[in-house]
Amino acid sequence: MEQILTSETTNQRKSTRFIRKDIKATIVKSNILGLKKTIKCSLIDISSTGIQISTPLKLGTNIKLTVHLNFDTGKSFELKSRIIRHQVTSNYLSVHSFPIIKNLLDNKDVALDKLYLYESNKQIPAKFRNFHSSSVKILTHTPLDTKKQHSLIFILSNGDKYNTLTQITDYQQHKYNNYGIKFDKANDELGEYILETQTDLVFK
Repeated sequence: MEQILTSETTNQRKSTRFIRKDIKATIVKSNILGLKKTIKCSLIDISSTGIQISTPLKLGTNIKLTVHLNFDTGKSFELKSRIIRHQVTSNYLSVHSFPIIKNLLDNKDVALDKLYLYESNKQIPAKFRNFHSSSVKILTHTPLDTKKQHSLIFILSNGDKYNTLTQITDYQQHKYNNYGIKFDKANDELGEYILETQTDLVFK
């Protein structure tokens, strides 16, 4: 199952939350028998006091666990933590088929740059993947009405523009669990390292 993350929860942490793609996060949860379970998750944001993650698994709240953070540089942190918030979100994946657009992908140097999805003339924010000359897979954060008419506008990297009606041939809803995790205590070393390695001004 494809995992694409899209949600935000209320910011109850006072420190600045950074969005990073160079940090891998895993959490280790122990059951009543003391057996440990390692859970891979997607990091949404991070600060010196906690993180926000997403996973298909349901974990509950007020649960003690250990967070492992591994930077691409090789630096790692292990932090005792607790889940303090939980929010369920959904993403929607749909496959749209349309009549073959001749010469659309003949030039290997030309790629799809932008895509606009319309449902009965109403534009719906969407992201695309697996683009072909007669179909495309689309991600939306709001559900689609498969009984309504849909159309797409393609804008290629060379400026060419195509408009076509589509038929939804596959439609799936994917639910994800977002968790706000607070470290047992603020980690100054982690906070300093986040700032030291921050390359883009992307934060909440």
